[in-house]
Amino acid sequence: MTFRKPIGDHWSVYGLLSVGPMFTDTETERLSKGFAFADVVAIGISYHTRHFTLDFRPELRHTSNAGLQDSNAGINTYNLEFGIQF
Repeated sequence: MTFRKPIGDHWSVYGLLSVGPMFTDTETERLSKGFAFADVVAIGISYHTRHFTLDFRPELRHTSNAGLQDSNAGINTYNLEFGIQF
């Protein structure tokens, strides 16, 4: 789910919430291998032109298996994403 607010002719800011399934083939001390979920919360800014869009967003991602396997301490990561869309 994305919530976007234009600011001016070329800029916009947005908030992003995402939950999705994933599969991992590696077991760690915090998370069993197999089925898990990745939850993402981000706030971003975009610059739009006629031919492309530049995007930047810092985000927080939490990965866990919702208690479906033995190890489920979860893993939190902080990420910076950059993108360009033509």
